[in-house]
Amino acid sequence: MSLFAENPGAEIGEENLVEFFKDLHRHPETAQEEFRTTEQLRRVLTAHGIRLVETGLPTGLLAVIGGQRPGRVIALRGDMDALPVQEESGLPYASEIPGKMHACGHDFHTSVMLGAALLLKAREPELNGTVKIIFQPAEEASDGAHHLVKSGLLDDVEEFYAVHTYPGFDAGTLGIKPGPV
Repeated sequence: MSLFAENPGAEIGEENLVEFFKDLHRHPETAQEEFRTTEQLRRVLTAHGIRLVETGLPTGLLAVIGGQRPGRVIALRGDMDALPVQEESGLPYASEIPGKMHACGHDFHTSVMLGAALLLKAREPELNGTVKIIFQPAEEASDGAHHLVKSGLLDDVEEFYAVHTYPGFDAGTLGIKPGPV
């Protein structure tokens, strides 16, 4: 079932997340233009009962899961903007927008964060603390994070994990490094 069908609240499986990823890849939006991506995410997250917090930004989202039991506040972040690059991959789900493509994996990052949000929501009664999931706009313009931090909505975050792909790692490998990267 499509995430964009009439029932955005349908149970999400791996095949739906792959479809979501491919749809984002076909419809890339560069920094501060991520309106379609934001609306697609909003529909799915809302349909699954995930609370969204107004950020004051025109694009991007902040989802909040948990908070019913005491514990730490942890943030997960994935960026969502594309690059001004012409795609020449030949993929069946290649960009349909001339001069724009997800060449840096942000379509994957967004899909991973959506999957994390849905999994965490399904386990929300078991969560100690709160998880804030950030769908960050304008990473390539280097100002999306600045605006989110400046908003004060992340002031209570005690641990922060940002997702990014790295071609130097084999598939299935996870790299973690403390401190800024």
